[in-house]
Amino acid sequence: MADFLGGSEIAARAEMMSMTNSLNQAEMAAKKAEMKETSYIKQLQQVSREFESIFLSYMLKQMRKTVPDETLFGKTVAKDIFYDMHDEALSRELAKAGGIGLAAILYKQLSENTPSNNDKKIEADNNITKP
Repeated sequence: MADFLGGSEIAARAEMMSMTNSLNQAEMAAKKAEMKETSYIKQLQQVSREFESIFLSYMLKQMRKTVPDETLFGKTVAKDIFYDMHDEALSRELAKAGGIGLAAILYKQLSENTPSNNDKKIEADNNITKP
């Protein structure tokens, strides 16, 4: 009888270890999925800011064309390069500081299509259609 209890105890411990390993693997998979979604969200935020920066840069360049040329420095390639670099740096900083709100609108629109949001929408739709 002692052998039987010892054998069942070993089997139970092995089964518990197997269940613990399965639980640890499931937790790791959930953390990876969460990190993947978090990195997707961060990438989406960055891309939205970069798009707004590009838009602001284009807008600044077009606005600069409406200003008459300076007579002091004349029309030189170096001045054009300097103003282009200035406009790009300024547009990056403007977008980083909040910009004109284009990045927020893009992020909101694009984040509605994340996998987790789609799952939540499906779950909400299922809850609505259930009697």
